Amino acid sequence: MSDKDSNSTNAKGSEKSTSKKPASGKVIKPLRRVSAAKSALTNSKSSTANNSKATSSNDKPKNRSTKLFGRLKNNETQGAYTSIKNRKSKRTFLSKASGASSRGGFENDKNRFRTVWVVALIILGLLVSRAYYLQVANAQFYQDKGNELITSVRTQKSYRGMITDRNKLPLAVSAPLATVSFSPHDYAREYYELKRVKLTNPDSPQLQARMQKRLDNMDLTTLAAAANIAVTELQKATAIDDSIDVTDEAAVKAALPSGAGSHYLPLLNKVTPEIAQSVSSLDFPGVNEKNFFQRYYPQPQPNSQLLGFMGQSANDPEGGYEGRAGIERQYETMLAGDDGKVLVLKDAKQNSLKEIKQIEPEVAGQNVALTIDSRLQYLLYKELEKVGRLQQARWSTGMVVDVQTGEVLALSTWPSFNSNNLNEMTGENQRNRALLDVFEPGSVMKPFTVAAALDSGKYTSNSLINTNPGSIRVRGYTIRDHDNLGTINLATLLQKSSNVASTKIALSLPPAAITNMQKQFGFGSKTPLQFPGEGSGLVVTPKEKETARRATVSYGYGLQVTLAQVAQAYAALASGGVMHPLSLIKNNKVPPSKRIMAREQAMSIVKMMEGVTEDGGTAKAAAIDGYRVAGKTGTSRRIDPDGGYHTDQYRNVFAGMVPASNPKLVGVILIEDPRGQIYAGLTAAPVFHNVMKEALRLYNVPLDKPLQTE
Repeated sequence: MSDKDSNSTNAKGSEKSTSKKPASGKVIKPLRRVSAAKSALTNSKSSTANNSKATSSNDKPKNRSTKLFGRLKNNETQGAYTSIKNRKSKRTFLSKASGASSRGGFENDKNRFRTVWVVALIILGLLVSRAYYLQVANAQFYQDKGNELITSVRTQKSYRGMITDRNKLPLAVSAPLATVSFSPHDYAREYYELKRVKLTNPDSPQLQARMQKRLDNMDLTTLAAAANIAVTELQKATAIDDSIDVTDEAAVKAALPSGAGSHYLPLLNKVTPEIAQSVSSLDFPGVNEKNFFQRYYPQPQPNSQLLGFMGQSANDPEGGYEGRAGIERQYETMLAGDDGKVLVLKDAKQNSLKEIKQIEPEVAGQNVALTIDSRLQYLLYKELEKVGRLQQARWSTGMVVDVQTGEVLALSTWPSFNSNNLNEMTGENQRNRALLDVFEPGSVMKPFTVAAALDSGKYTSNSLINTNPGSIRVRGYTIRDHDNLGTINLATLLQKSSNVASTKIALSLPPAAITNMQKQFGFGSKTPLQFPGEGSGLVVTPKEKETARRATVSYGYGLQVTLAQVAQAYAALASGGVMHPLSLIKNNKVPPSKRIMAREQAMSIVKMMEGVTEDGGTAKAAAIDGYRVAGKTGTSRRIDPDGGYHTDQYRNVFAGMVPASNPKLVGVILIEDPRGQIYAGLTAAPVFHNVMKEALRLYNVPLDKPLQTE
């Protein structure tokens, strides 16, 4: 081959090798430039390849597939775009992208489409889940939270029921009252705010006119006149300073009243709602009204220990009151009723704007009607007070009971307190002595010793007992009478109150005979009154060898009773041996009556007790002209806390019934530690006379004995 041909051939080969002939298929314009470093590297490789081809121009060309593969490889290295036909058909979503662009590829578009929709669906699912949680699953929680910001539940106090006497006269009522107060701080804040709005809106004459009208309505002279208070006091409390810059928040805050009385200045305290309306109707800024019910007792002293009193409830967040003693406590649930609840709309200052709805209805308390007759109650108290002061006694108490029903007609204690003013109350004067205090009753227990004697069959009303020489020796103790009564019957035993005769009866009977009869008449157990704190007393059955105790129990020592138990037992005797349980509430269920003694025996004892109020008896002062009176005195020594009994302190008790021919009323009187007289016939018996005389007149009980004439 000639040099010319050779050179020609080399030139063609060189031209062929250096030309940039594209790969088969249409070449697409690149969408992005290759980086400078990559371009340099590509050019370097291309130059080396061209040089290599130039030096080996005499080599035999490679086959078609090898050339095509090399060409595609060079194109990939150079980042050239090739046709779809020469592109890899499968490419995963996260696979590394090749230098060739795949834009517009169906497979990759489909993957991107799916990815976008998956993300969108996930976000949508989260949004739907959150909406369901807020609006369905936990909707009530967020509703309650929202309601707390704009509403509040206000307690609507129920009207407490009245306590009345047997004639429906009120003994305890709840009077509606109101307290009106003024907040100087709120007034001043409102005043400065109105001035600020007026000052900062000069281009709004209508708004300025409204602000000025509200400022004119805030004249303290109007409030002072309605509340009957000096206007200077209000001006001093509000301390309005018109010279401050009302647009300066710090200056306004510093000018607001602070300290004691800045938020609460009483204008009207515990007045009727009508009086409070004269101030609250002004709609004056800073004026607040609080309505409530206050317990009022029209007849306080005679009923204070019986009715009890009201005290603040520790369980009520609004400081409500509840019964703390007596009937008020015993029937708290019935009297109190149920408070209502109202949903109230409130503003940003927590002030109530209006009532939205009634959540729980208010249920008014029920009235409680007592068996007490307020007329007799007042009379009993005045007599107890009179004798207590006259005898300089520690205290005095008494009861009047209806024989046929067991209803308590009067029950009072002196000294007492004004239940409308609890500052007068002390630990001593608040005790209902007739029901709470237990004591050794003394000789008022002798009728039940006689009852045990008659019930045993060993004695009759005509049986005689030898009391000579006026004393008896029992186990080292000497038991005496006031005089040597000689041989006496059971009637004289009661009339003269013989301790010796009572002792001989007790020692002649089984050890449990006397105490069993006492328990049968209700001693040693609480009465059916179930009064709060009521005492039950104590009756202990002596043993066979305890002869001294057997003797003392027969005349009222060695046991403990309450005055209510004495009244109940005497009422059972007066009703012919039928026990009518005591009651204080009208139409209230009480245990059924029961017979505890034969009528003939019970009425014979009543007949015997008539001698006590007649000539020669120990309680002639208890007699009532025109009526037969049966009763028994009891004068016992007070227990010495250091042991034994006081020698100069006594307890006087008288229990009686009228008229003795057909008893209607039973009365019991107790005088504790009298200093003027020491015998019950001179202290307690006159009180019985005065009280029962008026009681017989009030109830129109017919005479059963001729009136005495001078």
